[in-house]
Amino acid sequence: MDAILLGVLQGLTEFLPVSSSAHLVAAQELLGVHSPGILLEVALHLGTLVAILVVFWRELLTVAADGCRGLFMHLKGGRARAVSEQAPLFSTAVAIVVGSVPVVCVGVLFEEAIEGFFDSLLSSGAFLLLTGLILLSSRFAPRPRTDRVGAGRGFVIGIAQAAALLPGISRSGATIVTGCLLGVDRRAAGRFSFLLVVPALAGAALWKLRHVLPAVTEVSPGAEDPLVQAGVLAAGALVSAVVGTVCLLLLLRVVERGRLHWFAAYCLPVGALMTAAGLLS
Repeated sequence: MDAILLGVLQGLTEFLPVSSSAHLVAAQELLGVHSPGILLEVALHLGTLVAILVVFWRELLTVAADGCRGLFMHLKGGRARAVSEQAPLFSTAVAIVVGSVPVVCVGVLFEEAIEGFFDSLLSSGAFLLLTGLILLSSRFAPRPRTDRVGAGRGFVIGIAQAAALLPGISRSGATIVTGCLLGVDRRAAGRFSFLLVVPALAGAALWKLRHVLPAVTEVSPGAEDPLVQAGVLAAGALVSAVVGTVCLLLLLRVVERGRLHWFAAYCLPVGALMTAAGLLS
């Protein structure tokens, strides 16, 4: 039952711009809910990754194909114009690669420092307030100038994604708003945000698994039945994937209609309450 409830929470808060990490910190500090084990945490994140693959599988395949085709053409000395014509999403593939660099560097170099913020309700509340302000800033985005994200914009959006490693800063909110502020069409900014997170989610899952793989291969007396544990993990991942798919489709519609700032009405008061609770604790 806990795995199902956590799957619902993960699916709801991972994509909607309300920060899943802030809700986890609040649940730990205010309700005494313990953080799920690493295996379940990885399973839940893989569930949300499946949701992205379900919604964007065609685009992901096209981006991968154009990325490989464009790279091959460049290695063969092809001109940029020819690459643009024959592999139109090559620039998007490059943007995803370049945009993934900041989160990898920040995640690896500052892992312990970032984990320290997960013990602070005050910090999480303050960052959630910042998320609310970021969402409100989407109202002041300039008129869109392009529907493509190149390497330069991709890197800046990647910095926003790296900042969202801090609990309370919504990854989807930060990256989509950053894209819009850079002049990217709302629909394109929303879709790029979730294409960009695919390598980050997959990499984060593998990075966390490095801590538990040795223990998983060992069978200790009194340990939970492996079949039961596998069933719990599968249930959590499945629920996370289903709920995440629904929320992802909902968010894309909200973004396309220019209503992302609506979520600030949730983030600002909840962030204020968390900050106040952190100051009083």
